[in-house]
Amino acid sequence: MDKTKTALDELRMLMLGAQILLGFQFQAPFQNAFSELSFLEQGVEVIVLCLMVVVIALLITPSARHRIVEQGEATPTFNDFVTRVFLLTLAPFALALGLDLGVAMTRGAGISVGIVAGMIGCLVALGMWYGPILLRDGNGDATMATSDEKTPTAAKIDYVLTEARVVLPGAQALLGFQLAIVLTNGFAELAAPAKALHCLALGLVALATMLLVTPAAYHRIVYGGADVAEFYDVATRFVLVATVFLALGLAADIHVVIGKVTKNPNFANATAAATALVLLGFWHVWPWWEHIRRDVRGRDDKL
Repeated sequence: MDKTKTALDELRMLMLGAQILLGFQFQAPFQNAFSELSFLEQGVEVIVLCLMVVVIALLITPSARHRIVEQGEATPTFNDFVTRVFLLTLAPFALALGLDLGVAMTRGAGISVGIVAGMIGCLVALGMWYGPILLRDGNGDATMATSDEKTPTAAKIDYVLTEARVVLPGAQALLGFQLAIVLTNGFAELAAPAKALHCLALGLVALATMLLVTPAAYHRIVYGGADVAEFYDVATRFVLVATVFLALGLAADIHVVIGKVTKNPNFANATAAATALVLLGFWHVWPWWEHIRRDVRGRDDKL
């Protein structure tokens, strides 16, 4: 059970780092100097935004899987899944960080310095994050609860609250961007449909944020912080519903940002649709499919 809590805490740490880049990528096109960037630099910013969407999608996937597939249980399967997600997430995160460093350094010290700084930043991140693989001695798989051992209610409540804290920074970064850009000249220049879409996205992400904060308030006010199984079920629903609104809000604002940068509505439509499909697929379709598959397999084993 301790390994499950540690895995969730580690996901939260990575999310706290990712939210900084996510927030910047959304805000950058609305800054006054963005129009001064070269076509290549603007293209790099679009690529980084797409990479950060993939990073966020991967980081929230374990929380959704834990709620839906594992039913909040501490299992070796879930711990292994988090490890695989980490290995997949760190590479695009390092690439996004390196690309953003390259653009920033180019603006401050010239293109040669920018290219070198970006490459060094990416390689250092990859070395530091994947280097520990070389030090692994195969003794890391400590004994933990099997799927037949039930996780205590107190631990399951701790897990669901931690998972809400994993998702919340992503919503927080997006909500901060959405509120801030309405005061920029770049937002004022948007067409009316884009402004309306942004307002819709703002409402969706605000609702997602409210839903993610509700379990803490509910637990404290209704149950006085007690470990009650009924609260665990309620909190699970809040977290899962919040991810639906977060996915839709993120996809809607992807459309706004990509449309502003590329001036190509077809590309913006395709990117937004792909974002919605990836996020909802990772956070709901895949976990629910796996959940149903396990149930069917379990019934077949009993026959």
